[in-house]
Amino acid sequence: MTFLLLALLAAEPGNVLSTSRTTHDARLTDGVAAFEGDDWLGPTAVELGERLEWSFGEAREFSGAAIQADHNDAYVLSVSLDGVTWRDAFMADPVGESGLRTRVMRGAPTTALMVRLRGERGDGKYSVSEIELFTDRADSVLLRTKWLPDHPLDRNWLGLALFAVLALLVTRFKPSVGRFVLGVVAVLAVLVCWQTFSSPQTQERVTWVRAIIASLAFAAVLLEPATRSRWFVGVLGFCGVMGVLCFLNLGRAQFHDASSGLPTFLHHYDMRTYFPIAKYFDELRFDGVYAASVAVVADDLGDLEALASTPLRNLRDHEVRSVAESREYIEEVRARFSPERWALFKTDIQYFRDTMSDGGFLGSMNDHGGNATPVWFASARALFGFLPASNFSLWVGVLADALLVLLAFASLWWAYGPRTAFIAMTAFGTMDFYMFGTNWFGAALRHDWLALWCLGVAMLKKERFAFAGAFLVWAALIRAFPALTFVTLAAPLAWPFIRRQPVDWRAIRGVALGAGGFGVVLFVVSSLMFGFDAWPEWLHKVAMLNASGHVNNIAIKTYVIAERGPWLALTAVIISSMLFALRNAALDEAAAFGVALIGVVFNPANYYLHCLFILAVLGGEREQRRSGLLPWLALLGMCIGCYFTNLTTSLDTHFRRETWVMVCALALILAYQLARSLRRPQPAAILTQP
Repeated sequence: MTFLLLALLAAEPGNVLSTSRTTHDARLTDGVAAFEGDDWLGPTAVELGERLEWSFGEAREFSGAAIQADHNDAYVLSVSLDGVTWRDAFMADPVGESGLRTRVMRGAPTTALMVRLRGERGDGKYSVSEIELFTDRADSVLLRTKWLPDHPLDRNWLGLALFAVLALLVTRFKPSVGRFVLGVVAVLAVLVCWQTFSSPQTQERVTWVRAIIASLAFAAVLLEPATRSRWFVGVLGFCGVMGVLCFLNLGRAQFHDASSGLPTFLHHYDMRTYFPIAKYFDELRFDGVYAASVAVVADDLGDLEALASTPLRNLRDHEVRSVAESREYIEEVRARFSPERWALFKTDIQYFRDTMSDGGFLGSMNDHGGNATPVWFASARALFGFLPASNFSLWVGVLADALLVLLAFASLWWAYGPRTAFIAMTAFGTMDFYMFGTNWFGAALRHDWLALWCLGVAMLKKERFAFAGAFLVWAALIRAFPALTFVTLAAPLAWPFIRRQPVDWRAIRGVALGAGGFGVVLFVVSSLMFGFDAWPEWLHKVAMLNASGHVNNIAIKTYVIAERGPWLALTAVIISSMLFALRNAALDEAAAFGVALIGVVFNPANYYLHCLFILAVLGGEREQRRSGLLPWLALLGMCIGCYFTNLTTSLDTHFRRETWVMVCALALILAYQLARSLRRPQPAAILTQP
């Protein structure tokens, strides 16, 4: 299989145009494509004039065509058998993402003596970096490189992974020889990483590196001998560290600072909403951040009339309307501010206007506002309440977030062991659910709920039940999704009552006291800070958000069953099956299963699905049965599958495929848990006295 793959990589292009008699710029048919998204007139691209023609000297048959060209134009390929009469045979439509983009040119198989390419529609600026005619789609370099590596860095990572898998195989059967080979792999890994981090194309390689790292971790889990081996743990450690670095975009900034003209790690688009709400919650509440933003810009322009046609989302009903239509709404929000607070607010907003530019700042008002709970805003106010908006204040929040994520992984190591922690790190970073812009790094306190969820599960494993309840309810009161952990946790806690068996009162009492006591404290503190009506306002806000599907959802309700009745029926079946499977489960495993319900019960945006890495606790850290590895393999297999969902430029198609990849992985894990529950005769929650 490896030799076949390498042969495919080395195969000569099957481009019919490369045999034509007419010679145009060699870059058009040299088999070297640009990086997807490169500038429309980059070094590999040729600006297309009125048209280009190729002649074969004799009639040639071809079944398809592909083109890599500027994204916002249509490209038409015409054919002729005599050079006089022409007909349009293939067409590539515009696509949404910017830069040079690869498309299949749609049309039926045909025969031609001459072919002609022209651009039409779009902005009138046409460019092509590569065009192919082929008799067999498998001969297409353009389409092949959609899933095979097309860059030296990609090939180096593939070679490293293949050599590492070979080393693991040798280590399993010949440990002494394998250790030497793994030493060589370690040296190669350092060289490949050095090349990757120093390459100007690093950012374009992230998707491929994620797939390779997840594949290598998959192989290490599958091949590790039952006796365990520190060498395999070392490979998993490498995958875990690289997974986290992939989450950090391999150290490359994803965003742009308009004030400096330089790339930045700071996620201004996200924080332009959450920073002001946290600091000015009394005035903005959950409905005012965009209205107040417009009012700030209008102050500088003299009147709202100057922005009359600018769209913004009315956060009271989530409908997008123009400023002219929203004038009364905007003026009502503006009136909530005292003169002193308005001046301070304008100063903070000016920072975001500078870093985003007014175009980007106003353009962000089509988003959905701040959806975090009052408890989250209480934490954010503790960070930002006395700081002016600045790079420094945002970095304070980013570093706090990073420390919490590291604490989450450390808690998994403490409670379960290094393998679980490393696989969780690998899944966290190689779960390629993004495509829609960002992974949240650079925003403040956006992963705190994940960290607290991990800490709660780890505390259950260590039987620190009161702490577990406190961490789990804290996570739920920050982001709502972790509330599902109490649904799945109820199964093993309730089962002894149903079966009239001895009950672990210590666990029930500890979790109830921790969750109930700390939950009340958090609710009261946040309500005293923002008012008790803040909670009903938040519930109304998230109910509107959850009711409407978005392009970047990864959810059963969005892409599997949209009709309410069938969706409710399927949800009931899934929850019932899960509770039955968890009736004998350990408490920590049951709590972890809560993450599997998020895409079933809610319509979560893509980035929330990072929580699935917590399912790593279901794996066989110390279990000798090979079947105990299935949750790890399913989780890593999901990460590998994510790579293939990125081969389309259609956002809808991407997220639809991501949803099915997630569903398949979770179905495997649930089936594993069902089978496991049938082998376990007594509830794992039972520890001691009746």
